[in-house]
Amino acid sequence: MPQHLEKINVLRGVAILLVFSYHSLLVIFGPYEILDFSPSWVWADFSRYSSSRILLGMTPWGMGAQGVTLFLVISGFLLHWGFLKSGAGFRLGEFFNKRFWRIYPPYLVAVLVFSLSVGTGGAFSLLTHLTLTHNFFDRTFSTINPSFWSLALEAQLYLLYPVFLLLRRWLGIGPATLAVGGLTLLVLALEVGFRLRILALWLSPLNLWFVWVAGAYFGEQFFYGKRIFTRSPAYLVGCFALLSLSTVTIIYPLLGRVFFSLFFICLLDWYLHRSAPGTSAVGKALTNLTARVGLYSYSIYLFHQPFLAKAIAVLSFGQKSKPALGLAVALAFGLMFIVAHFTYHWLELPAIRWGKALYARWSGTRQLSRL
Repeated sequence: MPQHLEKINVLRGVAILLVFSYHSLLVIFGPYEILDFSPSWVWADFSRYSSSRILLGMTPWGMGAQGVTLFLVISGFLLHWGFLKSGAGFRLGEFFNKRFWRIYPPYLVAVLVFSLSVGTGGAFSLLTHLTLTHNFFDRTFSTINPSFWSLALEAQLYLLYPVFLLLRRWLGIGPATLAVGGLTLLVLALEVGFRLRILALWLSPLNLWFVWVAGAYFGEQFFYGKRIFTRSPAYLVGCFALLSLSTVTIIYPLLGRVFFSLFFICLLDWYLHRSAPGTSAVGKALTNLTARVGLYSYSIYLFHQPFLAKAIAVLSFGQKSKPALGLAVALAFGLMFIVAHFTYHWLELPAIRWGKALYARWSGTRQLSRL
């Protein structure tokens, strides 16, 4: 495996750890993020929040929802880089065949497992989940498994990839990326102007397309050996500090994912071009473990959330102390890691192999029929 792909697995591991931490904090503390603001409509209404709650939202794990943003950036990077690396024209059937077999069979198993165990939320909810459209409706957005909204979003962003390739052909990669960014800002302005607070709109493909496209933009720069970020990593630390401070302003709920996507492509550029320093045995072991977590990240994401609250309650033995809850979260993640090991090898990899074999047979049959 190329070194940069191994590093991508490390970043995937970081992303799923952020998401898992975020969901664990929601279990322990309830909704803690600041979503309402003072009459100036700029700053948080500090009179309504304790200092500990404000500080929690500024920590990396408190901003763990941005793990999804990192996943989207990585997805855009890998798919567009892979397209350029192949040297072939875009083949619609091949692209969607790979995407389908990569995400849908394990997703379908997860939908069935949780539908039978926690319920479907009704026939309409089940239908929209099976068609990966449940994120378009507030009433189905969080049914069956609240984490599934981003998988539907990912599938919809795949559908938009050919559109982005057309924009890239007409305008060039830079202007095409800016055009998608402009569309995102326009949609956000309309939502704010009309005071639309519908979750399905705020986390829609139109709002988050730029996040994925930012990853694709970096993928093209990386393919052609062009650097985006050449500064000291201290600048990345400073940018992260500013992003943390933004959690107490209206900037974070409105443009947090946009700014984080820009931060993440700079982080990717720095990390992928960084020479591997000599590290201790402990450091190498942690890196390898994080990469393994990243390899299993899709299965962890699919299966971790619906029973997370029960798992933490059981593994903490009903204790409410921070050490007990912290240990319970770590044990819950360990159990999920074991489950993901099997689902990765028994669901994900076989589905990918079946997809390749079926497509090879189908495409071969088509070629023969043309002779």
